[in-house]
Amino acid sequence: MVNANYSRVVFVGAGPGAADLITVRGLKLLQSADTVIHDSLPGDALLAEVRPSARLVAVGKRCGQHSMTQDEINALLAREALAGGLVVRLKGGDPGVFGRLGEEMDHLAALGIPFEVVPGVTAATAAAADACLPLTHRGVAQAVTFLTGHCADGSEPDWKAHVGTGATLCLYMGAKSLSKAAASIVEAGAESGLPVRLLSKVSQPGSSDVLTTLGGLADGSVDTSSLPTPLIAVIGAVVAPPRGAGLLARIAARA
Repeated sequence: MVNANYSRVVFVGAGPGAADLITVRGLKLLQSADTVIHDSLPGDALLAEVRPSARLVAVGKRCGQHSMTQDEINALLAREALAGGLVVRLKGGDPGVFGRLGEEMDHLAALGIPFEVVPGVTAATAAAADACLPLTHRGVAQAVTFLTGHCADGSEPDWKAHVGTGATLCLYMGAKSLSKAAASIVEAGAESGLPVRLLSKVSQPGSSDVLTTLGGLADGSVDTSSLPTPLIAVIGAVVAPPRGAGLLARIAARA
């Protein structure tokens, strides 16, 4: 049974980072929040939308460095809900895509604390759109698969289950293991010449867009260690060099 004295906890997707890429509803909730518990991806411009009287708590995780454990974040959400007011849990991208949303919802649900989820633009679709790259294309790619390159137990995805399906593969959180992943994908049966776009820091200053192949990644031809994070690797026949008109339109829009 839900305690009527509890506040709401709203999980809000911040989108890929730029302040103008959050949803309208997400922005309104952020501006109304009493407490905002946020990851590291939302930038200063977006956090500036929070009321001066609201409490900001950073709980970001980057490159294995965690300001709080997941259990600590779960407990923090519950404490803030018990204190009353509107609690916004601001997550980069979409809360339900590699964002540990399930763990945090389960914890609140077990305590009877009400919550809702406001979606956001996930990194793969945002990066592809920013690069004028369609993740699906009639006759080329009719499906998209999101994969994590950073499994909690240190294992790799079952690449054989994904190679040969014709789906565009979008690899999240794999910056440190791209060469190994590319070699494994080739070993699983993919062609070494299959194109790859490495898209990083989409919608933010210092963004990067690198075109290569699975073979180029596997043999170390691309120095991935110098690429900024967060990074998405888009793999598949649909991948193409930047489209000239789209690229000019993006440059003009940002001027």
